Amino acid sequence: MVNNQFKLSAIFALSVALTFGSISVLAKEFTDNAFVSSSLGHGVYELSQDTLQQAIFAASAPSFDKDKTSGLVFKLDPQTLAIGEKIATTRRTFATAIDQQNHILYLGNALEGSLTLLDTRTGKELKIIPLSDDADANKKAHVREVVLDAKHQRLYVSGIGEKGKGLLWVVDTGKQQLINTLEKLEPVGFAVDTAGDRVYVVTGGGELVTLDAKTSQPLSSVKVDPADPHHYFLNIALNTKAGLGYIADTNTQDVLVVKLANGELVHRIPTPNSIAVLYNAARDEIYVTHRNARQIGVIDASSYAIKHTIKTAAMPNSLLLSQDARTLYVSVKQDEKAKTADYVLKIDLNML
Repeated sequence: MVNNQFKLSAIFALSVALTFGSISVLAKEFTDNAFVSSSLGHGVYELSQDTLQQAIFAASAPSFDKDKTSGLVFKLDPQTLAIGEKIATTRRTFATAIDQQNHILYLGNALEGSLTLLDTRTGKELKIIPLSDDADANKKAHVREVVLDAKHQRLYVSGIGEKGKGLLWVVDTGKQQLINTLEKLEPVGFAVDTAGDRVYVVTGGGELVTLDAKTSQPLSSVKVDPADPHHYFLNIALNTKAGLGYIADTNTQDVLVVKLANGELVHRIPTPNSIAVLYNAARDEIYVTHRNARQIGVIDASSYAIKHTIKTAAMPNSLLLSQDARTLYVSVKQDEKAKTADYVLKIDLNML
């Protein structure tokens, strides 16, 4: 009897191994040297595409030294990633959001708690909008993420404060001024549903917060996975047709799939911990950067299967999908002590 059980267990284990083996064969693995890349410099962060200017903008903070507070924005050719221009800014730049119609690139100044507005045609600074109030401990925070809602002329900016405190700044892009500061949210990342007039916010406390895009006021707040207190959500991507959101978490493994209507957790996609996440409706794919694992994941949004893995020489950070949905751009960061430069990777999705 024991022998028969052992044989059955062995057969089951073998069948499982073969099943997973067949899946891994289907999931093709690439390395980043298969694609176009461009070495830029130290402290490269987020990317934005300007199709009118035929350019990719890469924000950077070359130094964290107290006496070196200037930033640098690289203007790249979207085809070759060749550096067309290096634009100096008075403050270090991290997050980006672009308003193509009004020719403005919004740059988050994380360490100064402000926004820099850059003219994409001339490369000149138009304005700096202060957000953090260093005189008030409750209104002091570092800028983390910047997302534009062009329809309602609003810019949403997350502020990371001390001891878990966070701020959500709302900027009127028409007036180019701060019009509201929402407290007690601990916002980290955003995504805008333009057609649905909703802004979805993920927090460091593992919550999904829904805002009314017309008023910028909270409508609901849901703990996505209350059984796990370790969540720290970084970013969310929207599949509005399916009514789903894909959440990247820096503290825990798995990309979480949630219903946007009520925050219900419907699936966990087994992955390493994540930084950035994007959804490509044209290909029904989810792209995720796994910084610590030094890889980029390509996920089938229908089956949640890992389609491809792209190994990187350093730590993949932010993602940008081209307007035609055929190209994925990735900023890749080196270790802090590394002498080699951060770089941008251009992935031709048709090669996958």
